Amino acid sequence: MAILTKADILNGIKNPKKIEIEALNGELWLRPLSSAEVNEVTNIEAEGYGTFNAKQSRKETLADAKMSLPAMQKATAKAKYTAIEKSLDNPKNTDKFTYEDLKEFPINAIDEIYDHVMDLSGANTTETDVKKFPED
Repeated sequence: MAILTKADILNGIKNPKKIEIEALNGELWLRPLSSAEVNEVTNIEAEGYGTFNAKQSRKETLADAKMSLPAMQKATAKAKYTAIEKSLDNPKNTDKFTYEDLKEFPINAIDEIYDHVMDLSGANTTETDVKKFPED
């Protein structure tokens, strides 16, 4: 196994990959997001989750939540557009894609591109991850 340098590690986010996007019938250059960028995207999405309260009362835990589906949808969309905009911002793309541009993309293209960005970034939850998660 090779010893990595700082440059080797940081080069990952500077190394775009040409990815086929079936929904657009073409290819885009996407780069992985840094860990800070992934955290930013997941925090944006978490803003839409609502509020959760839990109290321990003797032998049981009492919990309640307030959620807004429109707020969740808005936060999820904002997270996707942000991730895609950051990924498309790389030296291989001659066009600059803005957040507003992405709002004009077909939804199936946004979903597909977002999945690729998160895969490239190592941030997608897999079926294996779900199976390993404790049930209780």
